[in-house]
Amino acid sequence: MTDRFYEAVYSEKLSQERGDIRFIIINPDTGEILDDANGWGYRSARNAYRRFGYTQSSSQKDKKKKILEVRLERARNFYRANKDLYEALINARSFLPDLYTKLNDDGSETLSIHNVDNKVKEKFSVKVVKRLLVEYGFLDWIPFSPEDVYEAYLKYE
Repeated sequence: MTDRFYEAVYSEKLSQERGDIRFIIINPDTGEILDDANGWGYRSARNAYRRFGYTQSSSQKDKKKKILEVRLERARNFYRANKDLYEALINARSFLPDLYTKLNDDGSETLSIHNVDNKVKEKFSVKVVKRLLVEYGFLDWIPFSPEDVYEAYLKYE
């Protein structure tokens, strides 16, 4: 047996029905039929493995895409529900070339659109979003990352 959760096996029933050798994909532990090519079977074990592997990889990609979409949706709903954060994101994004960061005496940073001494010009980025989340006290308890908020904002706004 292989270390996979599926195995291509000869199907006597389909071979008799079709008049040539046919294979199906089963779960070797339970014997459950996972794929039989809509009742036709596969002409070789190699074809059965290739087709089943392809469908599995496609479904994994779809699952990952769906998970990412849900995370971005949650991040969007979060920043839209928190008006102050939403306004800060809009302001930070709107003044892209004129966004400055000032280092305060206590080590904290402040974002501003006005050019004053001791400020560094900065672009809208994950770093800016993270600082806004810290400033508004959200970073420690939100169930998603600053990257998710950044990606959601770029995608939906």
